[in-house]
Amino acid sequence: MNREYRALLIGTLSLILIVLVSSCQPSPPANTNAPSPTASPTASPTASANASPGATPDAGKTGTRGPHCDDPPPANPANCTPPIDQPFVVGCNLPFAGGQSHDIDQHCPNEGCATRDRDKAQNTIKNNLCSVGPAIQISTTSIDKLQAAVDQLVAQQTFSYGGSPPEPADRAKLHDLSTVDVNGNPVLLGEGKLVTFEGFVLDAKHDDTYLQGSGPQGFKGEGVNCKNSLLEWNDIHVALTETPGADECSSVTAEIIPHFRPALWERFDSNACTSPHVTNPLPIKGLRVRITGQLFFDGSHAPGPCGLPMGPHAFPRRAVWEIHPVYAIEVFDNSKNKFVTLEEWAQGL
Repeated sequence: MNREYRALLIGTLSLILIVLVSSCQPSPPANTNAPSPTASPTASPTASANASPGATPDAGKTGTRGPHCDDPPPANPANCTPPIDQPFVVGCNLPFAGGQSHDIDQHCPNEGCATRDRDKAQNTIKNNLCSVGPAIQISTTSIDKLQAAVDQLVAQQTFSYGGSPPEPADRAKLHDLSTVDVNGNPVLLGEGKLVTFEGFVLDAKHDDTYLQGSGPQGFKGEGVNCKNSLLEWNDIHVALTETPGADECSSVTAEIIPHFRPALWERFDSNACTSPHVTNPLPIKGLRVRITGQLFFDGSHAPGPCGLPMGPHAFPRRAVWEIHPVYAIEVFDNSKNKFVTLEEWAQGL
């Protein structure tokens, strides 16, 4: 073998080896766990399953559909361990008309199937239908100031959240926080207060159900709803924005809980994945609405506001302050130039 041929052969083999080695190198991981300035310093670095890239949090906006959107209902939807079978106790008159008892009301108590005290406390607040008014009208600025007040407590190392709810005793720190009302007037608000928020429906979906998720099976429901994956056992998650079609990272969250949910409210779904499974869903996408309900701090998650990296346990939204549960839904009727009840608006459909 002459010298030139030998050099050519060695060069070719070296090139092949470089290509093979390069193809075996793993791709650099996406920075999905970049620290969020609003997340608790004690939050776990493991991302929530609900925030997985294959989930469809904005399916109603983007038209994307996950792998489970056409799945049939599971034969065994209950996932509580250990199983629980206790009734839900309202404790007051229902704050909305048309409420009716459902299967979940007979078999899932106020604290859901939580076992830790911090989860029981948070779940019980999530299911509180007994806040009294008058309702304070709030805006996105109100929500932002409430979030900033909590994050200041985190910076002072007197409060933590994200990945796990705060201890029951620490939830008292969520009361009487300084913020403003819809007109910019100073006001003290906090968890448990009755508020009203006006916005546009970006998306609404029966959340945490068997239809969603990117793994080999869909989600298995939330602990607050006894981990049952059926639509009628889960919250309807509503993303509200200041302007129609704004990014979800600027949204405020409202949650319609399943307990004693009126039949009309069951139709409040605009999501590309879940609405096909709802009987006669309402045409609510982009609708201007006014939502009244309890202020609630979702200490299990972190915000994902626009322009900032999504931290662990974060969802695309401006804050983890929510209107949860929803007590009343009003719709702006253009023909009447005023807000009317959802029930009155739906009569004209």
